[in-house]
Amino acid sequence: MKTYKAAVVGLSGIGTGKPTKQEKFPLLGTQWPHSHVAAYAAYPHTEIVAVCDLNPAMIEKFEADWGEAIPPFTTYKDSREMLEKEQIDVLSVVTSDHRHAQIVIDAAERGVKAILCEKPLATTIAEAERMIEVCERKGVALTVNHSRRWKPHWIGAAALVGEGAPLGPVKRIAGSWVGNRAMLFRNGGHLIDTINWFAGGEPDWVVGILDEEHRDHAPHYTGDGGRDPKLDPGGTGLVSYKNSVRAFINCSKRMTGGGVELEVFCENGHLRVDDISASIVRVPPGGSSHNRSWEFVPAVVTSLGETPAAIAELIACIEEKRQPRYTAREARFAPAMILAMLQSNASGHAPVHFPVKDV
Repeated sequence: MKTYKAAVVGLSGIGTGKPTKQEKFPLLGTQWPHSHVAAYAAYPHTEIVAVCDLNPAMIEKFEADWGEAIPPFTTYKDSREMLEKEQIDVLSVVTSDHRHAQIVIDAAERGVKAILCEKPLATTIAEAERMIEVCERKGVALTVNHSRRWKPHWIGAAALVGEGAPLGPVKRIAGSWVGNRAMLFRNGGHLIDTINWFAGGEPDWVVGILDEEHRDHAPHYTGDGGRDPKLDPGGTGLVSYKNSVRAFINCSKRMTGGGVELEVFCENGHLRVDDISASIVRVPPGGSSHNRSWEFVPAVVTSLGETPAAIAELIACIEEKRQPRYTAREARFAPAMILAMLQSNASGHAPVHFPVKDV
């Protein structure tokens, strides 16, 4: 396989990390990095040729951290200049939440073959639709880094539910992400996308009740890109899907905790999944909760961590001339549901039906 040229726009947080030794453990395999730059550096078929950030201090820090760790690269302060000058195959967009759309569109129009966009896909319905339209028209593989989609035990757990699966069709879901980082457009997007994945259908309507300190929040995005948690609300939601599944969304800053936790109730038992493990709860026919049994779900065997796995999927899309298995069309429902929660909250908690429109 050839080596593909990669670039990253946005050098803070998950964008870069620091160079670390890629450890290999007997039996367990290779420890893969989480950040985008580190993942491209570790993945054997990609090399970083360019990076971009608006902030000169972030570029200086990146050069200090990575200058001797990867082959020569070029730095830019303007993403359009980078896209004009570089021949980029794969691009990661790791900027502030509300700046994803134009960068993705510019990249698609300038010949980038595959794009890994951080969540949320966009902060308005119109932006998300435009991003998807341009990428589909240009034949660009676009996916969103909702990272549970790439984690082994989450994949194994998802395979247990649905029509024909061991636990059978999903009926109800309760999902939580709580704590001071329970921001709907940030970690709430991870939670809601994971709920959508297990629900296996498209949302029909959503009711939203924001945390008390956000009760007067506008019915649209008002954040600063994800930096200040006070500007990105937490809240509670109820969603009804077109396949009759219903789900409770608990994304509140008013409790202690963190990470995605799901309870998935199915015809033949229910599933508990969090960021550490997954387990099945079964009750024998005619039994009660007093004689239930527990089974732990084994992780799927994998050779990649979540960010390298997403990159590997995009490389496969280029090689096989196909779209990702997890498409931006599916990913777009997460921000649309968040916007629906804001609109419902602002209208006295009335249900907001799909398709959702910007207001």
